Amino acid sequence: MRFSIRLLLALCTSILILQPLYSQRAADPDPTRYSKAIAEFGLDDAENFHGKGGIVFVGSSSIRRLNIPKVFPGLQALNRGFGGSQISDVNHYIEETVLQYEPAITVIYCGSNDLWARKPAQQVIEDFREFTQKLFKRVPNGKLIVLASRPSPKRAAIFETELAFNYLLEMEAIKDERISYIREACDRFFDEDGKFYLDLFADDMLHMSDAGYEVWNEALTPHLK
Repeated sequence: MRFSIRLLLALCTSILILQPLYSQRAADPDPTRYSKAIAEFGLDDAENFHGKGGIVFVGSSSIRRLNIPKVFPGLQALNRGFGGSQISDVNHYIEETVLQYEPAITVIYCGSNDLWARKPAQQVIEDFREFTQKLFKRVPNGKLIVLASRPSPKRAAIFETELAFNYLLEMEAIKDERISYIREACDRFFDEDGKFYLDLFADDMLHMSDAGYEVWNEALTPHLK
């Protein structure tokens, strides 16, 4: 992953700043605000057969907005993203969205909303560890693909915090060969000076454009085979 000296210093500085904040946890939002979305997943399960051992995408709005047939033509995969979610929400509904399918491959994109809600990066990575523990307890031989948190123009205020969180995510992947960390989901969206490639973002300057999802296609496809 290529960074300018300024960004490398910013990353290290933000990690150091976060160290004394580890104990200052933020409250988790009420996960039941997604009860309707989860109920809709249940209706889909009742109407359609989703076998075990496949591929499941889970996470926040970038997953929810992902048109799998369009972005990954021919890929048989299940989308269980629900917009605005934090990792704590995914953990609450992990049985309904992931575990019941016992996937061979799980793809997760989540964490930016957590950081935007002022959760410290260490708290969010602890939630991520909870997710991995629950996942691998059910599917010990499964594979987890984690997409790096994507800084965006709209949330530029947490740019450095997202880089710090990505560093922690990558460290988790290094420790467990079952986890693949996709750094391109972050570093392909801006240059070495931290200037965003605006064509990769939707009009809201938060979510991805079709070109942004093409980045996901290029980065993820080799890991989905």
